[in-house]
Amino acid sequence: MRNCLLALTLMGAAVMGSVAHAGPVKGIDGRTVDVPAPKRVVVLNSSLVEIVFGLGKGELVAGTDITGAYPAAVTKLPKVGHPYQPSVEGIISLAPDLVVGAEENLTAAVAEQLRGAKLPVLIVENTSKNGIDGLLRRIELLAQLLNAGEAGQRMKQDITRQVAELNQKIAAEKKKPRVLFLYAHSPGEAFVYGKDTGTHALIELAGGQNAADFTTGTKALTAEGMVQASPDAIIMLHRGLEAVSGVEGAVNLPGVALTPAGKNKRILAVDNNVRWIGPRFPEFAAKLFSEIHAPVPQR
Repeated sequence: MRNCLLALTLMGAAVMGSVAHAGPVKGIDGRTVDVPAPKRVVVLNSSLVEIVFGLGKGELVAGTDITGAYPAAVTKLPKVGHPYQPSVEGIISLAPDLVVGAEENLTAAVAEQLRGAKLPVLIVENTSKNGIDGLLRRIELLAQLLNAGEAGQRMKQDITRQVAELNQKIAAEKKKPRVLFLYAHSPGEAFVYGKDTGTHALIELAGGQNAADFTTGTKALTAEGMVQASPDAIIMLHRGLEAVSGVEGAVNLPGVALTPAGKNKRILAVDNNVRWIGPRFPEFAAKLFSEIHAPVPQR
């Protein structure tokens, strides 16, 4: 009987520990939230949505911005607008007890409007910041916020393992291909991404060199800039490649035909969410590694 009681006591302690209140959690803006057991959370930024679902807390998500598309269950959730211009009214209408967003999505003005409506708001650091190290920090913060410490540790360990395996493959390569990310809305509007961006981190994680590392952030595409970059390969979002009518359309963008990538038609499609560094980033990088290190097809 004593052993039985001891077992029950230990089990009770374990259960209590798993739902224990994590306490106040501080955001990148210095503001804290203290929600012991959130039940309805609006999550802005697709990479943060993926972290929450990866932590096994997807049932808490009451809504996302329009970029939320993974896992499949996210597509059925209410949407509260563009990731960089979320609807305050839309968020409030979902009656969340917590709003979580990244600093590139939630401006101070929007956050204060939501706080004025008595909604706790946690702002995490920019999701393109500090590559995988930044991603691991965000996972730890959200795991603390949602009382999912063990799941957070497993997620971080899995990501660290995938990165280590990828680094081993990269170490065997003799060359770092020059890779450029093009973000296109249409044939007449495209941008290159330099340092301090999620795609810069993706290219480096895949064993490439960002061909636009002579600039920082995003810049409008010019023929001169493209020729200066001289990429061996160009990567574009799936929807961006569709917006310019495929590979042939991409080659017709300013300066592209004059580059090695353009001449070899080495235009590669990447996941629509690679601008934000999330849990699938090592997977995206491994795919890109295989593509940019493959022999150039003879034409």
